[in-house]
Amino acid sequence: MFKSNNLWHLGFFSPALLAGIVINMPVTPAAIPVKKIVQNQSLIATLADGNYQLCSQPDPQNWQDGAGICANFAKIGNRIDGYYGYPHSSEFICIKGEIKGNQIGGEALAVSWASHEVINIPESAFTWDTERRLTLDQASILHSVDKVDGRTDWIKFNSALLNLEGFYQYPTPRMTPPAQICNWNPK
Repeated sequence: MFKSNNLWHLGFFSPALLAGIVINMPVTPAAIPVKKIVQNQSLIATLADGNYQLCSQPDPQNWQDGAGICANFAKIGNRIDGYYGYPHSSEFICIKGEIKGNQIGGEALAVSWASHEVINIPESAFTWDTERRLTLDQASILHSVDKVDGRTDWIKFNSALLNLEGFYQYPTPRMTPPAQICNWNPK
């Protein structure tokens, strides 16, 4: 999370997101084709149940886990459970919700700790990311723990909306699995 113009960045969804068409993108002969989500088609809803990574930029085909900003999630039926954020950073937000078109609507969870502290929890809807794809609202502190190195807060957003239109589907997820990142029941 980082503070910018009195807004802080945590990361993830609310109700209304995904719709796209599959397009084979040009790739090198050794590369696996990348699919892009395009407006007015429902790529995410048609995906088989499984684990996925979608990013705002094509697969860099190198050591990086992803390019741009990414969503890493498990899809079961018309629901997802995962996170949205910037690869190789601590800027992410957990999200779970329902797939609707090219959007995911549901709830989000952010963690605030000493080096990534949320000073003021917004009282109204705000856009989390610089790409303006994730809107969060209805925040409350779910759980807090005071430690020697500072306080940790789990902040829940009862309303989250993530738009993944124009994102690229990577051949396999390379980011850390959501189960290792998102703890919705801290205690």
